[in-house]
This record gives sequence, structure tokens and C-alpha cells, in this order.
Amino acid sequence: MINPYPRCRLAALLVAVYVIVGQSFCGLAAGPELAVIPRPQQLQAGEGNYTLTARTAILVAAPELQEIGQYLAELLAPATGLKLEVRRPGLFARRGIELRLASDRRDLGDEGYALQCAPQGVTITAAKPAGVFYGVQTLRQLLPVDGAARAVPAVSITDQPRFRWRGYLLDPARHFRTKAELKQVIDWLALLKLNVLQLHLTDDQGWRVAIRKYPQLTEVGARLPDCSGRRGDGWFYTPEDVREIVAYAARRYVTVVPEIEMPGHSGAATAACPELGCGSRPSSALCVSQARAFEHARDVLDEVAALFPSPYIHIGADEVASSIWRACPRCRARMAELAAAPLPAGVTPVHLPGQNLPGQPYQPDIARLQGEFIRRVDAHLAARGRRLVGWDEIVEGGLAADSRAVVMVWRGAAAIANAAGQQRDVVVTLYPDCYLDNATALEQTYAFEPVPPDLPAAQVPRIIGLQGNMWGEQTPTLRRVAAQTFPRLCALAETGWTARAGRKYPDFASRLAAFTPRLEQMGIQRKP
Repeated sequence: MINPYPRCRLAALLVAVYVIVGQSFCGLAAGPELAVIPRPQQLQAGEGNYTLTARTAILVAAPELQEIGQYLAELLAPATGLKLEVRRPGLFARRGIELRLASDRRDLGDEGYALQCAPQGVTITAAKPAGVFYGVQTLRQLLPVDGAARAVPAVSITDQPRFRWRGYLLDPARHFRTKAELKQVIDWLALLKLNVLQLHLTDDQGWRVAIRKYPQLTEVGARLPDCSGRRGDGWFYTPEDVREIVAYAARRYVTVVPEIEMPGHSGAATAACPELGCGSRPSSALCVSQARAFEHARDVLDEVAALFPSPYIHIGADEVASSIWRACPRCRARMAELAAAPLPAGVTPVHLPGQNLPGQPYQPDIARLQGEFIRRVDAHLAARGRRLVGWDEIVEGGLAADSRAVVMVWRGAAAIANAAGQQRDVVVTLYPDCYLDNATALEQTYAFEPVPPDLPAAQVPRIIGLQGNMWGEQTPTLRRVAAQTFPRLCALAETGWTARAGRKYPDFASRLAAFTPRLEQMGIQRKP
């Protein structure tokens, strides 16, 4: 711990005030030189700084940190004008920026780190490589934004995330995003210590990932009009593209979670394969009363699982248009059969309370038909070692008692309480607070708390994280995506990382003002 010198007594006084009021963050009030987002759990400002020079080296003892060291050198080159050497530490070597793994630092968890900066050098220590990577992100934020950024303020930080899922949804189905653009987005997430990129790859407007068994999905589904009415050729990701994107993300400790919408939002799938729709016609829903709908889902998900190593695969499962199934003789007959039969043992349908929930209203017959399909898909993914993720409608028809599905809640606190009460893992992404495509005020987004105040303490660990969703209907360009994503994603990143007691909006706003030039340096503008 680096203690302030006498001329930093004001900083020490502020530290004392924070402690007295129960804050988990200690140190100087955030100034431009300490404009770190998300806010570290513990920070103590010191005296002086460490200045990078041409002789500074990035010292890496553990082989598994070599790639992070090289990444840091690449980050610092444009910011400082220096090309720092990455090498192993020597016995008598001059101190530089040292990256360390310490297996005994279990207190830091899998993603935590300790950063020590003194005039003699910088050390980042973590129990796992992910923690070192996040320490690197803090280090880059401690440097000034200007082109001669070489002085790192003396500081001592101990930090780790509040939640393990800190996500962002991007929607290339409604407006296609190129491979290069996805890499830019991944770099945004890395800066903010976000670790999940959910790609909404299919919807009524487009199918964006090549499936070898069904080439018509991209031959037809990738050429549909997008939400701007445009048509394109090649608006999809090849297997080679996916592997490149996934590898790029993995080097930045971002997991890419694919979302393949089913049984609703399936307009592109049924346009390409009309036999999957009710009456063998294109529609926004799969005809789940016929066996080939499940067979198609199974085949697609098998190829998707082979491309994306993520332990999670998202299937959507929201907003099925009930009128389509009710107009289908086969679906009506199957709903009648299900209504007359008992539910499988341990399966309990859920009707969320509330009259004004977004999405489709609860309807028992629709829930039973969808629930049967979801349980089959869930079992198929589980048999292949993957966990199904779905919007909170997946609980309406009832999940199997032993399901490990993750419920992504968007429709209110009651859905959080229900899923957590069933001992299911929950990712919170409530509308409108976490929906970045709308005009919710920044202060409201920052005030959002993913854990309901009345949730029983035993169920709180079931909240594994939160996510910001950038739906693509109104975003034809990446510039527009960025303008709507920021600065609210900064607020959600802090909510996902920083302990609740350590978050205060005036402090965040002050740091954000100093942080904004860093976003602009990455090409992110506040106006589209």
C-alpha cells in the first residue's frame, strides 16, 4: 500500500470520509489522472509517478502471460510513442512494468488483480491471467490520453469484479456488422472489463452465420431486407470469420455467446426453409408441432456449438406470435393434446405477475407448446456440454427440474425473483434500464441495481451478472451503434464490476468527463 505524503493530506482526508460513510473505494476524489471506469474496489493514491522511457521493459515471468505482455506493448505504442520490449525479468534488470501470476492470491478470484505503481516501476499481480489482463486495462486508463502519455501516477489498487457475467448484446441480424466492426466492439468491451459479447445472429430480417447442412439459410436468409430496407450480398459470417472473431475476443478475455432465435423471431429461417413454418409458409415462428422443426434446430445448434466454444448458447425464445400457432391446425391439435396431458414430473409453468409486462402476454396453451420445444432443445444442448440461455419466457412453459439453463431476465424484478427462487442462474438485463437502443437517461441507467432489494440472501448468488442490449433496428452504422451505446455502457460496466456501496453518480460523472476523450480516441462519438 502506498501512503500519501504530507502534501496529499486532502486526499487522505477524503479517504477517511469514504471510510466513515462505508464506501468500499479508498483514495483521491477522481481527477483526470485517476479517471478509471469501472471504479476499482480499493484504490490508494500515492506520491509522484512512474515515467515510461525507451528503456522501460514489460517483464513477463509466466509463459501464459506472454500474449498479454505483447498486447500491452501494442496498446502503449500509439499512446506513448514507445515500442517497449517484452521479456523475462532478469536478476539485476531495471524495473519496468512487471506482470505476475501468484497462485496464493486466491482472494483476488479468477478476474481480480493488484496493481502497484511507484516511481520505481509498475507491478500487476493476479491469480489468473484474466486478472492480469484487467490490471492492464486499468494501467492504460491511468495514462493520460494525449499523444505524449508516459507518466503513470503512483497508486495502489486491489480490485475484482462483483459479477462474473458482464455482457453486451450486439444485433447484426437487423443491421449487419462486418468482421472488422465486431473487432472494434470487442475492443470497447475490453477497455471496460466487460467479458461477454452476445451476438444476435438471427431474426426475421436476417440469418448471419453459415450452416453447412443448410446453405439456403445464408443464400436466402442473409439477403433479406434489413431494417433500412437494404439488401446485401455476403451479409453473414463464414466459419473462418467466426473462428477469427472468437480468437480475437478470447485474447481480450471476451466470450462470444451466439444467439440463434427460436421458435419465435424465425422469419429468416422460414424464408430460407418454408417447410419449417406453419402450413409450410414463411412466418416469424417455427411450426414446433412437427418433428422437422426440432431436427432443424438440433442440426443448426450442433454446427453453432462447433464454431463457438462458449459454454453458453442463447436460443432467444421470446415473443412468439400466438396468432400463428393458433391458426395452424397441427399446432392447435398439439396444444389440445398437451392441455389434456399432465406435465412432466418436476416441470412447473410460470405466469409472471403484472398486467403491463413488455413482450407477449402469458397464454397457457402457447406456453405449453413452447415449453415442450424448449425442454427438448435444452436437453440436447446439455448432452453436448453446453448451457442453454434464453429470455425469461423460457420459464413460462416450465423447465426440467434438473435444467442448468440460464434465465436472461428482461421483464422485471418478479422474473428475477422467480428464476432465482427456482435456483436458476440469472443474467439481469431489464427493460428499459439495460436497453441501450432507447433514450433512458444516463443517471437512471447508473442508478439501476440488478439485485432486487427484497431478494432473499440465499438467492442473491444466483444473480450471475448483467448485460446491456444494443438492439439494431435503428442503427444502420457502427457510428450510430457507438453513439447509442455510450456513455450508458460505461454506467452498466461499473454496475457489473463495482460493489454497490462504492457507486455514487456524482463521482461517476466526474470520472466520465475525464474518460470521454479516451472514448473519442477510439472513434466513439457522442452524436451519431
